[in-house]
Amino acid sequence: MKDEILESLVPLFEDAKTKNLWFYCSYQGLWFSPRELNQYQEEGRFIWGVDNWQLRSPLDRLSELEKQKKNIEEQILVFKKRME
Repeated sequence: MKDEILESLVPLFEDAKTKNLWFYCSYQGLWFSPRELNQYQEEGRFIWGVDNWQLRSPLDRLSELEKQKKNIEEQILVFKKRME
């Protein structure tokens, strides 16, 4: 079963590498570069079928993180003002 799953992921790995995309699992909110996911899978981790993965631009995640950062910075400013 493990080998079948890994074999089914080969086309995704090829697309990810050629298009500079990352693996994203919406169930867990996990992001992995192809190299990272391959390394984890060699350790026996994250061996999930094709239906569990989407290929997405890592820039999407970076944008999400930047928005979170801005939101946190705003919260810090508001809290500091409350402390005055």
